[in-house]
Amino acid sequence: MLRRIGIGLAFALLAILSARAQSQRTWTVEDILRQETLTDLEIAPDGRRIVWVHRQANFDEDRFETDLFLTYLDQKGTDGLPLTVQLTRSGNNRDPRWSPDGRYIAFLSSRKTGDDDKTQGSQLWLLDTYGGEPYRLTELDVSVQDFAWFDSTRLVFAARETPTYDEQQRKKQKDDAQAVEDTTEFYPVRLFRIAIASKKIERLTENEGEILEFAVDPTGRYIVYSIDPHPVDADARHQPRQYLLDLERNETVEIFAERYFDPERFVWTRDGSGFYASDEFSSDPENEGAGITKLYYFDVARRTYTEVPLGWAAGVGYGGYQVTEGGVHVQLAAGPRMEPRFYEKTADGWRAHPVSDARLRHSTSIRIGPDGHTIAFVYSRADSLPQYLVGTYRRGQLRNVRPFVRLNRYLEDYPIPRAEVIYWEGAEGDTVNGILYYPFNYRPGRRHPLMVVIHGGPSGVDLDAWRADWTVYPPLWAQRGAFVLRPNYHGSGHHGLEFVESIKGRYYELELPDIIKGIEHLVAQGLVDPDSLGVMGWSNGAILTIALTVEHPDRFKVAMPGAGDVNWISDYGNCAFGVRFDDSYFGGPPWERLDHYIAKSPLFRLHRVVTPTLIHFGDQDTAVPTEQGWQHYRALQQLGKAPVRFILYPGEPHGFRRPSHQKRKMEEDLAWADTYLFGRTSMAERLRRRVLPESAPLALRLRARRIARTADGRYGVEQNGVLLPEVVRLNDTLWVGRFEVTRAQFQAFKPDYPVPPGTENYPASGITADEARAYVAWLRHQTGRPYRLPTVAELEKLRQKAGASENTLAYWLGYTPNPDERRQLEDVLADFRPDELLLPVGSRPPGNAEDPDAPLLYDLDGNVAEWAVGEDGRLQPFGASAVTVRDPRTKEVSAPPPAFIGLRVVLPRR
Repeated sequence: MLRRIGIGLAFALLAILSARAQSQRTWTVEDILRQETLTDLEIAPDGRRIVWVHRQANFDEDRFETDLFLTYLDQKGTDGLPLTVQLTRSGNNRDPRWSPDGRYIAFLSSRKTGDDDKTQGSQLWLLDTYGGEPYRLTELDVSVQDFAWFDSTRLVFAARETPTYDEQQRKKQKDDAQAVEDTTEFYPVRLFRIAIASKKIERLTENEGEILEFAVDPTGRYIVYSIDPHPVDADARHQPRQYLLDLERNETVEIFAERYFDPERFVWTRDGSGFYASDEFSSDPENEGAGITKLYYFDVARRTYTEVPLGWAAGVGYGGYQVTEGGVHVQLAAGPRMEPRFYEKTADGWRAHPVSDARLRHSTSIRIGPDGHTIAFVYSRADSLPQYLVGTYRRGQLRNVRPFVRLNRYLEDYPIPRAEVIYWEGAEGDTVNGILYYPFNYRPGRRHPLMVVIHGGPSGVDLDAWRADWTVYPPLWAQRGAFVLRPNYHGSGHHGLEFVESIKGRYYELELPDIIKGIEHLVAQGLVDPDSLGVMGWSNGAILTIALTVEHPDRFKVAMPGAGDVNWISDYGNCAFGVRFDDSYFGGPPWERLDHYIAKSPLFRLHRVVTPTLIHFGDQDTAVPTEQGWQHYRALQQLGKAPVRFILYPGEPHGFRRPSHQKRKMEEDLAWADTYLFGRTSMAERLRRRVLPESAPLALRLRARRIARTADGRYGVEQNGVLLPEVVRLNDTLWVGRFEVTRAQFQAFKPDYPVPPGTENYPASGITADEARAYVAWLRHQTGRPYRLPTVAELEKLRQKAGASENTLAYWLGYTPNPDERRQLEDVLADFRPDELLLPVGSRPPGNAEDPDAPLLYDLDGNVAEWAVGEDGRLQPFGASAVTVRDPRTKEVSAPPPAFIGLRVVLPRR
């Protein structure tokens, strides 16, 4: 016991010293993935309650769970914040929406009510805030795709019609073949209305095509909706069409009928006089090319629409717009930030007003309630955790802003990397920007490694807002002493039409120089080591990562692309939207511009790549087809100029959904960078880590090999002042040593046998066959009893009584390695002295402890291997040791090192 306490104190001391050295918590992959997020926020009509969705990873179930929470703004909880209660617990709930009278919360859930539940997909559920459990409102054999309240007693939802007879027959026959883009199997999605009291359903539309979205006028007279008229999604020839349904007159009219003009995201005014909608504007609308977002207002009485004069060239930003009292609040695109403005609606149009609170410049999630003035929003910076705030909004003025909930409190003790928006001269002499994160160990005048993390799109944007997820995780790089740069290269959105369209027809030609110039800017400032560069990204970020390794083969030490293209010719047909994307950025199909496609495809220049490359792909990816990863990998593998590793994740689409796969992706990235960028591990060490978990006792022992040990007495019996092994009765004919012969016992026979202080009760180790024979002969002489070494057959029977957790290599690893894994650890194990891995005899539980009549026997298949007499009379080592383990399949044990061989004695009884 004293020894165990001593080790515990030593570990505690190491922990204290480590904590003092670091002063703050150490980030792990799990810390990134277990973050809570708040989504689907909805403010009650009275402005006093907020319902929202809490999302968090469930690692045990390997899924992300979403549940509803309700915050009472007029009540205080125990933490001083508004009272928040959890409403659901099934982990698959989303899209909560208040009834107009504020009594009910409707939401979608795919939960089942029993084994005989035949519903399919998400169904409408209802929760009465006056009390009671949530209950299912719809029981359909198809999924509810969207819904909205019609009034306080009825809802409108969008769903497919009942499956056709042909579908049902194919399902019975387990026929899951699909006819691609077949108009005869493009089944309509229509609008239905359901009464919450009777659950009676009525059909509201008879449309063909699929309803994509809809919005109900607050007065209940109108519904505006959008329809996808055609199953072909690869190109933009069949764009959505919009309709206005007048329920009072029972008539439907098409609106926004101009070609290539298809507004979306409908938001009605509070009085139902009109609605706002946004549309993407670009120079190539026939391809639905990336552009800027414009805002429009549709006047129901006049059946006309007007563009809202934003007076802002970059258009609407990621924060979108919210109808409010007297007008509309808009989050305008302003590069890495937002420009919030209130547009007052007057008889003459709209008048812009600046918004007083600068925190809205850093919010992409804003909600203004039905009362027109209660606002809730998320505020964060690139180097600050999200804050969830509520306040009062009137004509652009925010007042009484306060937090309404706190999430991720566990991260408050973690270091956050310092971040800032930086600017440099880009490819065409104009200014580009990016987010720069500093390493935790940053010191002025010292150069650090740099990891370039490139966003997708290409019309995505990196914002001055908190981002730490499975594709972007600055804290883990900052912890390794690296800067992180997230560049907003040419082609990025949020920077205006000219900037986002600048790469059309010139793909790669501006983005790569932008990124290289950004790196050179940091090198010139003395921040970054030009010989320690890494690059990574997902989707278009991976596309640019790959291109950088081709065009700048000697620049980067490591590359980690995920879901990136290398062959634009095959992308045209294999990508779900390849036609419109490739036509937009490459100027036409490959049969018209083959030379251009070849010139733009890195596949045909991968012979230049020498950068160690780690490739990630989901095997169900249709946005960047999985075959692109195979082409990339196979080329590098065949060329053999660069180390390459390809990880394929089953069942995953373009964005990974399972926490286990997100975790694996991050761990692979970090290990790859540790090997090729940071030099923290060699390839041999990487292979070793696959068989040596960091939490394994052996790994811990590697870190704390010099911990002092304290003896706690000696095992055995004394006879005439000589310490002898204790034997217990096994059966009528044989007594056996309860323990392996200890060092103290063996030293009584051989006084020059070394026994370091504190190891007296360790099993004698490094014993030769001759020494084992001599020891039992000495015992016979000392006692006059016929002690001998056991036979192999006797030890084999004893092994059946071994404990479940013997001191073997499996104990030190935390799992049972196979022979290949054992061989990969040989160099590690060879470096350990027996004193570091052996345990005092009897440390591990005996295998027969539950049998009160059986003698307790210890270390029957572990600690040290034991000399035994074979059938030929020769001695041979038997059993597992601290550095060997029994193969679970063959039950064989590899030969133990001589240093880990000891002995046990037996005593026959006549």
